[in-house]
Amino acid sequence: MNSVFMRRSVREFDLTKKISYEALVELCKAAEAAPSARNQKGRAYIVLDDKKIIDELSSVSPGAKVLSNCNTAIAVIGSNPEALSTPHMQLQDLSCAVENILIEATERGIGSCYIGIYPLEDRINSCNEILKVMHPSFTFALVALGYPKEENVFYDKGKWSDDLLHHNRF
Repeated sequence: MNSVFMRRSVREFDLTKKISYEALVELCKAAEAAPSARNQKGRAYIVLDDKKIIDELSSVSPGAKVLSNCNTAIAVIGSNPEALSTPHMQLQDLSCAVENILIEATERGIGSCYIGIYPLEDRINSCNEILKVMHPSFTFALVALGYPKEENVFYDKGKWSDDLLHHNRF
């Protein structure tokens, strides 16, 4: 399976199956293997398997409602941007980390759904409060995780179109 092409947003999970803590740690390791500007280490991860906390997070935005259908998630945290050598690059670094979680989850047959939190202050503040993330660190994104409820959720959707490609100049 080519996980990059097979990755899909999964929003319905089999709640009778749990992802092992070790697998969740591996997803975080995959996230941290993503590139970062000057290797600045401006990321952290919160593994979430407490259903009460996950349900609280499901109310932070309309897109977060998917969390009410899962029993596992990862919060991707921007760590102390004030201490970074290139803080203006932290958002790209965090985005790369999220993508690595999504791809590695697909590789392992785990469904995932990206939930954007940053840059909306109300979402950031709500997540920070629930997760006890202290300023200047901040919640960047949540990733809902679980084993898909339905089979065959991973497939190549064929998003590519030749008109997207340009050579040498736009």
